[in-house]
Amino acid sequence: MENNSENPILDDASDHARKFKQAGYGFLILNLIYLGVAMVFIPPFNLGLSALLSLLAFVLLLGVLTYYLLQQKKRLAQALAIIYAARSAYAAYSLTVAGTFEAVPFLLPCLLATFYLLGRAGWDWP
Repeated sequence: MENNSENPILDDASDHARKFKQAGYGFLILNLIYLGVAMVFIPPFNLGLSALLSLLAFVLLLGVLTYYLLQQKKRLAQALAIIYAARSAYAAYSLTVAGTFEAVPFLLPCLLATFYLLGRAGWDWP
């Protein structure tokens, strides 16, 4: 496809903003999916006050990080991409070890997709 735009600088800026928007919303949605899948596989437990407060803190932290990703914070995207790369590598390694958490095969795609979206924003990947 041809780019018929008259100002390529504006196209680069809008492409950059689009990558951060995708990274922010992708980060939020994939982490909520991750939380849902993990909750399905965790053995039943008492949802007491501390468990509910922990879930609330997790969701609030996701909201804050998503907000700053939508503000196009490049260092945050890079730091989160490195964290998600390490989490993905450890999850892939744990698939080869006996006794791993049974949800890992379902959680690994969420980690890899999040890593890719954050890497696109942080290092301007295609």
